[in-house]
Amino acid sequence: MAEPSEQRLTFTIDSRLLEEIGENLVTRNHVAVGELVKNSYDADATEVLLQFDDVAASDTSDSEIAVIDDGSGMTLEEVRDDFMRIATTNKLRNPTSEKFGREKVGDKGIGRFACRRLADQLEIETTAKLDDGGYQRTTLDIDWRDYESDQEIEDVTFPVTVREIPEAEADSISTGTRLRLYNLQESWSERDFNTLRRNMATLSVVQEADRGNPFEPDPGFEIRFDAPEFDLGEGTLSEQIHDASWGCLEGEIRRDGTVSLDLDAKLIGEQSYSFSHSNPGLAGTTFKISYLPLDTKEHYRDSQTLNITDARDISDDNSGVRVYKGGFRVFSYGGPDDDWLNIDQAKTTHAGRSPDDTFEDLQGELDLHTDYDRVMLSGPSNRNLVGEVMIDSDAELTMASNREDFREDELLDDLRELLRLSIQWMTLQWSHYKAVKSHQELKEQTEEFIEATGGGSGTEPDSSSDTESIDDDTSSAGSVSSSSDTDEPVDDAIDLIEGVADTATRTVPEEDRDVSDEAVDAATRVIKQTIDQKEQEIDFFRSAFSVNQVVFSFSHELRSMVGELSTNAGQIEAAMDDIPDEHREDFEGTVENLREMEDRFKSQMELFGLFMETGDKTEATDVKVSDVVDKVTEATEYIAQYYSVDVTTDVPDLLRSPPMFESELYSIVINLVTNSIKAVGSVSSGESRILVEGTKIEDGMRLRVYDTGVGLPEDEAEQAFQPLVSDPANNLYDDLSEEMPEGLSDQLGRGTGLGLSIVRNIAEKYDGHAKFVETEDWTTCVEVVLNE
Repeated sequence: MAEPSEQRLTFTIDSRLLEEIGENLVTRNHVAVGELVKNSYDADATEVLLQFDDVAASDTSDSEIAVIDDGSGMTLEEVRDDFMRIATTNKLRNPTSEKFGREKVGDKGIGRFACRRLADQLEIETTAKLDDGGYQRTTLDIDWRDYESDQEIEDVTFPVTVREIPEAEADSISTGTRLRLYNLQESWSERDFNTLRRNMATLSVVQEADRGNPFEPDPGFEIRFDAPEFDLGEGTLSEQIHDASWGCLEGEIRRDGTVSLDLDAKLIGEQSYSFSHSNPGLAGTTFKISYLPLDTKEHYRDSQTLNITDARDISDDNSGVRVYKGGFRVFSYGGPDDDWLNIDQAKTTHAGRSPDDTFEDLQGELDLHTDYDRVMLSGPSNRNLVGEVMIDSDAELTMASNREDFREDELLDDLRELLRLSIQWMTLQWSHYKAVKSHQELKEQTEEFIEATGGGSGTEPDSSSDTESIDDDTSSAGSVSSSSDTDEPVDDAIDLIEGVADTATRTVPEEDRDVSDEAVDAATRVIKQTIDQKEQEIDFFRSAFSVNQVVFSFSHELRSMVGELSTNAGQIEAAMDDIPDEHREDFEGTVENLREMEDRFKSQMELFGLFMETGDKTEATDVKVSDVVDKVTEATEYIAQYYSVDVTTDVPDLLRSPPMFESELYSIVINLVTNSIKAVGSVSSGESRILVEGTKIEDGMRLRVYDTGVGLPEDEAEQAFQPLVSDPANNLYDDLSEEMPEGLSDQLGRGTGLGLSIVRNIAEKYDGHAKFVETEDWTTCVEVVLNE
């Protein structure tokens, strides 16, 4: 019997794998081009040009796409070991780019498959700089059709040409890569091209950055199109983003002391204005600032270019007004978290609510959507703005000794003031736009109403009189000289309803007409009373919004303070070995206290962040209830501990809410828990307990918050859910202020009377309820049910 022979085996790869992986990883043509643009960004390119040639043709055999960048290029070794190697670890080994220190955004190894997805053939021409100062240009042609089934991937080779260019001959040579994709897999539609532009929106507004040694200052990244067969196929994508925003403001500070402003905005078109200033040291300064609303895309001029998700991403990473002098970025100014113009802070002051006296001539000229004295509250925040200020190299602004900032002097204050005034004027135009938009929507709805009720025939003049009034209001709203004493749209609508009802009741028999008239009058009174109530609530929310701005500013300051707190604690810890033994225990206690304060502040900032961030978690989803309850109880733990309140939770780990906004669930839990803390805190004796309980029910979930607080009389329970009613039994806040030190009492607040109203509104939105229920062993229990 022969001895068994020992052999070794290896895996082999069929060349068909390239096609299989490519089709699964890159499913759309616009995704493929987007990945190639990301590769250009990762290669430290400052610009990438996308050329499309006859790509919309049904026969794509002569169609081409070229991706041309000025990045670092690739040497022959990099082409062989990175581009031609499947599953390379290059991005894992080098997560940031070599020249500018950019965090790489391209998916690992997707570029080559993107090429395979787009076209049958690929021509690569890439130029890289060598260590000796010369350049290496590598040219490679790949025909993906050469990879056939039942063939080893290593058996397929392609000819490559390499040219060495000595430093002495390299005056006109620059680095970069050109990808020529031809014999396309499929044709491109206008929709495909627009989707590509939207997908690259956030990358198109990447701003200059200085990431410090060992990296060079990053001049930013520009995406340029040469695709004339598409509507927006020429120019830069960054310009298209500006043009897609609600409005783009351009200004110039002239040598004669005039600041000229030009705004191109949705619905109101082109608007111009100018005002004077007295400081010639800023002459020649220009600026361009776009306003990106972050609540809905309906305010955008071109939603094919910009959607709400991309706008929020742009806001998170690239908002703010940046500053350049003599063409060079002054990095200390501008960014999502650098409100150097103090736009957000201005809203927290009483003076910041109304426009500057500079614009008093517009008070009676512009039709605004709100009171003139409050209109600035509706203006943009720093995170709504994307723009730049270009300061002439001859301007008298001088750099500070650190060479990173301007010297804080009167001239810099003047620059801030002129830019703030310009943004105020844009805010007035924003309010004007909203008024025009409101009038137009009312007109359209009125016409639909008249048509639906048969009032559009013109036979009854009474039923059309109000539409003529609304039409007049709408047309005048589009003019700068419209009247400010126009009737409220709601009054127009009610008058219209009464007119139509009057017309309709003329066909009713005489004996029934009085009853019909009384019914219309009663319905009108209900509408007006409801509107009055809503206006009262809106007035409160206006005030609350001002407080909200204060909290917003405070949260930014708090974030900075927490960072310093952590740094100080770390410095003490680092120096602990040098501290004498007899004092070390004291310092260790100090560090422990600092860390506890840091954790407490971070918990508070989590709650601030939940309600302050406009761009996060705006889609309805099923929320893990225990996570929300835990975060709320952790954030209020230090107050509960002060009063020795035992807060316990009983929420199943698997319990999830019906699809809803996460902020809605937070609103419910925060309101109920803080109400219970107030109730328990106002009792000077007895048990101090709170229980938060979550339960899965047949159609959704139930949340109950129990407490042993002051309680609420049964006949006052329903009143507690009414808007603007706080402490209906008058048994809470006086006792609370006596029991609490002033600091904690201020933190919990007197109460707005809106907390339980908000809870009930949210519950009813999800076909549930919010009510007080009787339970044993507890003084009060609020039950909230949310259904699927």
